[in-house]
Amino acid sequence: MKRESFSEISSINLIGKKSVFVRSWENNEIEVRYPENKECQIGIDHGHMEINAKSYCIISMPGHVKLSIERVYGNFEFAGQLASIDIDNISGNCSIQSAESLSIQNVSGNCKIGSMGTQSTIRNVGGNFHFIVDNGSIIVNGVGGNLSGKAESICLSTTVGGNLKLIINKFEGEGNQLRAGGSIKLNISDLDNSRIDAKAGGIASYVYKDESERFQNGKFEKKFGNAERIIQLRAGGNIKISDQEAEFEINQTFGSVEEDYIDQMEQKFEARGRQSTGFDFSDFFDFDGEIGEKIREKSQMADEKIQRAMEKMERKFSFKEEFGDIPRPPRPISPFESQSKTPKATPISNEEKMMVLRMLQENKISAEEADRLLKALEQN
Repeated sequence: MKRESFSEISSINLIGKKSVFVRSWENNEIEVRYPENKECQIGIDHGHMEINAKSYCIISMPGHVKLSIERVYGNFEFAGQLASIDIDNISGNCSIQSAESLSIQNVSGNCKIGSMGTQSTIRNVGGNFHFIVDNGSIIVNGVGGNLSGKAESICLSTTVGGNLKLIINKFEGEGNQLRAGGSIKLNISDLDNSRIDAKAGGIASYVYKDESERFQNGKFEKKFGNAERIIQLRAGGNIKISDQEAEFEINQTFGSVEEDYIDQMEQKFEARGRQSTGFDFSDFFDFDGEIGEKIREKSQMADEKIQRAMEKMERKFSFKEEFGDIPRPPRPISPFESQSKTPKATPISNEEKMMVLRMLQENKISAEEADRLLKALEQN
């Protein structure tokens, strides 16, 4: 791969058409590596660097430099520790080993954070999300898959499409509202001055300071001390709260900052770069809309799971006065009504486009064949 070095850089803004690997190192210079046969536009203005990589990219940078990711169309991986990372859009998976200040807006795939300090904000993760907070708070809004995390203190308000598992010392503030389509497990050591309002489609239970209780009807409200910290829990499955040793672990592995690992990444990116046809599919996809829609779908599915579970518990325990009236499902359409309507043409979907892109990247079809296939899908 081609290498370029730059000095006296305080911030970087990055756009990557393929996957990007970034590491922190002890050198004061910025090093950018990219395939020889691919373009990488680099501009510098008063210590600010703009990188527009048309293919795979490897960046080595000092830990004090601020990194902003405008968009990466592949996977993004960071190894080491940075002072500040700000991410707008990642269309693949996102992996960050350590950052003091972190803001993530949209990740279409899975996201894992190894270590965070101060306050961090995560919005819209389409897949699973795993994190560890060393000494600070984290705000998470919208996870399509499962969420698992470990934190000293946390302020969390989110809807999770799957299960939610947390190992924490304590919750902060009054805005902790956790909704999960699956189950919720909280291993928490400090519930003093907290109020828990829990409703589950399955069994709800808690164990705290040698006091334990199990609620087959799926709901309980418990106050500890002055109850100034409010924790609201809603789950389609079970809810389990305990101050005992956690039954699960947050295991995470990350890339390395060592030269041997970077050389391996370089070889892998070089091989992929040679296989690339140069056919650019990035304009076919609206990742902002796709990620937002995925989160909305997962959130709606989670709410529907919770609603169905509540309805089931209502029938079993007659808790209609607690959960409120359950809206009736829409009237089914008769076969005569459905036959009388003219079917509408279905435009090509993002899933179909992604399928063609994968086939192209795996060299199963050529760029010309991909173009013809997309046109055929649009006509159908």
